Amino acid sequence: MEDVFYTAGGPPKGWMHAIFHGGPYGEDIGRCIPGPPAPETFDVSPAEGGVYRYRLWTVGTWSAPGDPIAVYNPDGPAVPPPPLTAQERKWLREGQQKKGLGPLKLVALAPSGRLVRDPDVRTIEAMLAELQHRQSLVLQRLTDHDEGDCYLRVLFDEDDSYELVHQAGTAAERKGTRSASRGAVLDAVLRRLADQPGRGSAREGPEPADGF
Repeated sequence: MEDVFYTAGGPPKGWMHAIFHGGPYGEDIGRCIPGPPAPETFDVSPAEGGVYRYRLWTVGTWSAPGDPIAVYNPDGPAVPPPPLTAQERKWLREGQQKKGLGPLKLVALAPSGRLVRDPDVRTIEAMLAELQHRQSLVLQRLTDHDEGDCYLRVLFDEDDSYELVHQAGTAAERKGTRSASRGAVLDAVLRRLADQPGRGSAREGPEPADGF
């Protein structure tokens, strides 16, 4: 439904014109979106995969007050892979048991949707290296308790810096840091993964490769 263009007069009922700066819709003129009101964010699924998020900047008009136009900027990061739900974690644990394998401690979720079970240091490093601008890697603990999501999210920003967000239990416990070095963010990730679930501070010094 989002691929609607209407350049002759006002848009169809229930729709409004929009302009998108940059991103997949940057060259499109006359695109319409559901509204008004214009949504604060607007997600696009490019042909190459993934999700691209636009954020509303302002709402104006072409010329007639009754024909509002929403202006969107690509100033927000692409939508990161969502952490696994409690049900999905349960299915993974049950699948491991049926195969006679040990319990899963960690999963890595790539922007493409790929899931890696218990990734080692080399795999995490390779997944960080594969990130494109505005893409995120999510590393989620799997525990036997549903005390809340416990995960790390690494965003590779457009200025080549990395944002590391650590959530333990609830959104209120979410903490974030930034780093300009992939090596530094890898060290920070390994420190976080070596912590006990729910702890708020990292251990001092790097952890060994098998320290998950």
